[in-house]
Amino acid sequence: MRRSLANMNSIRSLCGPVAIAVAWFSVPAAAQTPKTVAPYKIEFDPGRDVDALMQSPDGTKKGLFVRVRFNITLDGNSVGKLDGTYKIVIEEDGKRVKEVDLPQPIPVESISVMLALDTSGSMKEHNRMEQARDAAKVFLTKLPAKSDCGLILFDHLIRHKQPPIFERPPLLKEIYATPPRGGTAYLDATAEGIDMLRGTSRGRERAVVVMTDGVDLNSKKKIEDVIKQALAEPKVRVYTIGIGEPGKVEQVNTVLALDHSGSMTPPADDFDKDSKLVAMHRAAERFVDSMSPVGRCSIVPFSTKVDRVENFQPKARAAILKQSILRLQADGETALFDATYDAISLLDADGAKGKRAVIAMTDGIDNSSRRRVEEVIERAKEAKVPLYILGFGRPNELDDATMRRMAEETGGKYYHAKNKAALMDIFENLSIQLHDDGVDEVSLKKLAKDTGGLYYPVKNVSDLKLILEQVTKSIQREPYEIIFESPSPRGDGRLRDVTLKLVRRGPGGGGDQVLDERTGGYQVRGLVVAEMNPFVYLILLVIAGGLIALPGLLRRTA
Repeated sequence: MRRSLANMNSIRSLCGPVAIAVAWFSVPAAAQTPKTVAPYKIEFDPGRDVDALMQSPDGTKKGLFVRVRFNITLDGNSVGKLDGTYKIVIEEDGKRVKEVDLPQPIPVESISVMLALDTSGSMKEHNRMEQARDAAKVFLTKLPAKSDCGLILFDHLIRHKQPPIFERPPLLKEIYATPPRGGTAYLDATAEGIDMLRGTSRGRERAVVVMTDGVDLNSKKKIEDVIKQALAEPKVRVYTIGIGEPGKVEQVNTVLALDHSGSMTPPADDFDKDSKLVAMHRAAERFVDSMSPVGRCSIVPFSTKVDRVENFQPKARAAILKQSILRLQADGETALFDATYDAISLLDADGAKGKRAVIAMTDGIDNSSRRRVEEVIERAKEAKVPLYILGFGRPNELDDATMRRMAEETGGKYYHAKNKAALMDIFENLSIQLHDDGVDEVSLKKLAKDTGGLYYPVKNVSDLKLILEQVTKSIQREPYEIIFESPSPRGDGRLRDVTLKLVRRGPGGGGDQVLDERTGGYQVRGLVVAEMNPFVYLILLVIAGGLIALPGLLRRTA
């Protein structure tokens, strides 16, 4: 459009009104076919990728030379080469210093990576944990030899963290030793990985690689905060891997029917130090902690009869539920059927949308209920509420057959926990099973895209090794390198701005178009701070010598 208008003006001056009409007639055709320009971006670390050299790289010339390394990206992906219509313009302190065609990328030197691996309880399913461990081994092997790597193992908590190191065996040892358990908090793990990368000075490229199979139900960090943290200088890219089918977060409504009869006083077996009651306290607390942010829970305590029922509370008010759990004391007999029936009725009357389930735990045989087991099963079927029944303690003290029937006929499941550790795992895994329903692809895609990384879906867990190889290649972004001689060669200690502009040459010699620009800086310290006459140096030396000798002269005169 600009060229057409310029041509029109020249024709007007030369040929008069007829030529003017012809020129105007040609304007719409040019305006209808604008050429789109891909949104290429310049990326580099202003603090690391601008270096001052005291001589030319080949050592043949002394002076101040500046080396700048950078990437050209398109939609977050590194671009290997652009055609001759593109060039790089370099400015120092706003003055044009050099203009070059885009050079060939140089081989990658080193990278710093944090591997964040999900070790939540759901990773036990479909052999995911073993496959993830073997894939992590491939990933560590394929990294460049000079690169360092750190490790974060997480479930609903960060279980292990190792800042970036060159050695691989310590990382593999932890990966293979950590058992899967708990919920999912990959946003907290990602944020921790970003912080650790900021603490290392090695590696031009920095990235966090996150592998997870679930929805983040437990992080304190929000995704917007993690993205902002990654984009702050120095920039960290996040590569995300989602294992399994896409899922969704929906409200889960659960009722915990908890036995606190007198038989809960002793330990579950000879190896437990805590009583069964204390074990139940801790296990139920873990269930509440592993709930989804949109989960709700109620407590139905029972011994000889059903106690006061705790109202439904959301995850945000989990402290109320925990207080109710911790107040339970061992006393009385066991009314399992009555408590389970009341728990079903509570859910049915609540009428909330989403999943519903009753989890009933006991250490003994029902000896106090007014209702029969058939009534409980029929009520659960009528309300369409699955029963998850937990038998806790020695098998000979439990009515396994009856409890198994309650669970299986209502679409639930029966569990037996022989000790405290097993009980805690069962409660935790039940919480995960009910609240974590597949991969949150929307969040994983956003986390990767907004930080310049990539998202990799893994439907078949056996593909993990191949995916990790692809991730390794993606992280190793080969940079461009440009070296120029500074127009101000003296070491004056001043911070100098270096600006790179990606420019697209105008067609037919027309005006160039600046597509993107980035600015970094460097400093050169030296004794010489300005052009000075040699006599000035002499005077400074005399003054310095006098200051050095002054203390001795003062002592003599004293």
